[in-house]
Parts: sequence; structure tokens; C-alpha cells
Amino acid sequence: LRTIQDNAESLYYATLMKHTTECMPLVYTPTVGQACQEWHSLYRHTPRGVYLSLEDRGHVTEALSNWPLKDIRVIVVTDGERILGLGDLGVNGMGIPVGKLALY
Repeated sequence: LRTIQDNAESLYYATLMKHTTECMPLVYTPTVGQACQEWHSLYRHTPRGVYLSLEDRGHVTEALSNWPLKDIRVIVVTDGERILGLGDLGVNGMGIPVGKLALY
């Protein structure tokens, strides 16, 4: 499904809307927990998140303006802590907001 999202995002969301019951376990709980644990080894050609740290304080607007898309309608923010009972996953927790965007 992520490959479809990377190549044909409209088709991806149309599929999720038409087959919500079947697809949600694949794009969110429980699959997203395993994906987060393996996030560091899952290379995607299409960026699906922005990482900000304390060093970005005072430069958040600049960092966000580097995102390649300009028509942004929804964002999900997380600190990566206490995810689905998995504990603090840090940057590996990016799968949670990516999965939540599919729900919204």
C-alpha cells in the first residue's frame, strides 16, 4: 500500500475509503507498531515526515518551509514517546503520525 501511496496517492486514498475495514489494520494498528520498530530499515523514496529537534528552536518556520509540498491540509505531531505500549521509539515513531494521516 505504501508503494501505491508513493506512486498514486489519489488511488491510495480512494482504496482506503472504499475498503476501510480491510485496509485499516494494514495502515494502522496493529501493523504500524511493527513498522515503527523497523522504521530505521524501511527506506521510502517519498518523504513522509519532518524531524525537528531542540536544535531547531527558532528555526521551525524555516525547517517546515523546506517541505517539498505547499498544499498542506493536515499535520500530525508526536514526540515519539509511549507509542502503542512500545515505549519511547524516538525517530522510529514516525510511522505513527504517517499511519494517523491515513485515518484522517
